Amino acid sequence: MRRILLTLAKFFAVIAAAFLLCGSARAEGSGEYGDINSALSDAVPPEASEILEGGGITPDNNGAAALSFGGVLEFLRDMLMDRLTEPLRLFASLCGVVILCALSRSSADGAGGNMSGVFSAVGVLAGAGMTTAAISGALRDTLDVLSAASEFMLVFVPVFAGVIAAMGKAAAASAANTVILAAAQFFSQISVNFLTPVCGTVMGLSVTGAVHPEMSTDKLGELIRKAAVWGLSLLMTVFMSVLSAQTFVTNSADNVLIRTAKFAVSSGVPIVGGTISDAVNTVHASLSLMHSSIGTYGIAAGIVILLPSLISVVCYRFALTAAEAVSEVFGVKELSTLFRACGAVMSIIMAVIVCFLLLNTISAVIMLAAGSSQA
Repeated sequence: MRRILLTLAKFFAVIAAAFLLCGSARAEGSGEYGDINSALSDAVPPEASEILEGGGITPDNNGAAALSFGGVLEFLRDMLMDRLTEPLRLFASLCGVVILCALSRSSADGAGGNMSGVFSAVGVLAGAGMTTAAISGALRDTLDVLSAASEFMLVFVPVFAGVIAAMGKAAAASAANTVILAAAQFFSQISVNFLTPVCGTVMGLSVTGAVHPEMSTDKLGELIRKAAVWGLSLLMTVFMSVLSAQTFVTNSADNVLIRTAKFAVSSGVPIVGGTISDAVNTVHASLSLMHSSIGTYGIAAGIVILLPSLISVVCYRFALTAAEAVSEVFGVKELSTLFRACGAVMSIIMAVIVCFLLLNTISAVIMLAAGSSQA
């Protein structure tokens, strides 16, 4: 009799828990999921939000599955055309400075005197003014974009981690949330506090080295560029190693806990134990759909936020490389040195944007893998 009463008590407790869970899930479906969608959409900048909505990508419709290779290529082509105007204008202006400087030096050499150095200095200052304006614009745009990407991650990562925790992967969600948020804030502070001074230092050294070639200060600027790029690469390697190790280890512990709970319910609750286990699997599948939708939306949003600025910086980098080649052809070594150093500044900016893009993409991919693993 005691065993029968205990069994009946377990049965009614399970039924009551099921009703409570169903009511909670219904409330989430009608209210909280909508709040999640609006929170993620509001965290995306307006321009990026328009692009995502135009592509049919939202946090709740798994719109990334509808993307085609041709559509992505067309999107990249249109974005490249929009961002190519200013770099081409800069290239044409720099070519004009190179040609004028070469003609002026030829005239000065033919007339005699020491005017060749004066014309070279004037050409360098004119080129420095043009490139400084371009670098300042690219740097300002990059800082704004990185700030927007950091703010988006501050919203996206906790929401995504909460979904993973609801799937039973609480330890993995907590570890990923802590590491990713710390890394996002760390890289954001690096960008705000160090990117502008480093770029300004390299630019100043490059102009000095171009005006006074005997000082060779451009070599010091190149050393700073290499140190910045290698430092960012090292930091990204450490971050990815810590995130991968913590996520996969805690994910394995979560899987063991979930399997143990399923086994205990299936074997410990008579009659309806297997049914409850199947119901849990069904709820897990529903959460997996929401998990994949939010994860792919986060990846797409991060790319759309950062990619326009990255394309612009890459175009400027190619424009400066082409201008350097033109100055080498015309024999204007001072301008060649200047353009090479300005290209190094663009490389530093490009490295920071790529680090942020990898931070967002790889973090979301790891969290997708952690949540998608079957227990």
